[in-house]
Amino acid sequence: MANQFRYSIPKFRVTLAVAVALTGMVAWMAWMLLVAFGNPHAGLWTALAALVFFGFVSATMLIRFLRGEVVLAVYPTGLYDARHSPEPLAWETIREIVLRQTEGDFELDVYLWKPQRRASAAARQPDFTIELASLDAPAQTILEAVGRHIEIRTEGRQFAVVPG
Repeated sequence: MANQFRYSIPKFRVTLAVAVALTGMVAWMAWMLLVAFGNPHAGLWTALAALVFFGFVSATMLIRFLRGEVVLAVYPTGLYDARHSPEPLAWETIREIVLRQTEGDFELDVYLWKPQRRASAAARQPDFTIELASLDAPAQTILEAVGRHIEIRTEGRQFAVVPG
């Protein structure tokens, strides 16, 4: 049985509003610069800059939301995050998951097993981060689903759910 999570509608609306506002700011800056340099096609280049910026910032997220696609899934065989990989990661490939709280929201830092290289700052960086705030379930529900398959470390404590 899989636990599947999609984008939350209210949280997505806020994210989309922020993306539109940022796109507007980028478009305004591009227009100001193009007009200052006397470009006769300032409007066209501004629209193109806005379209490219919005595409890079939000297009994939918007498409996933409109299609109702699964963003995060917890399977007995592994963990799927569409924002990271098109395929689920087997639990055996995950070395560690660390729960981190940032500004009131929870994130899961995922560390994968890799060939041992020199100890460096990059080795301490997560391979990817799962942001939980934008999903349609409370963080506790997602943590319980993941915790059934792998231990989640948090600030020196362990969070695990024993299947019952």
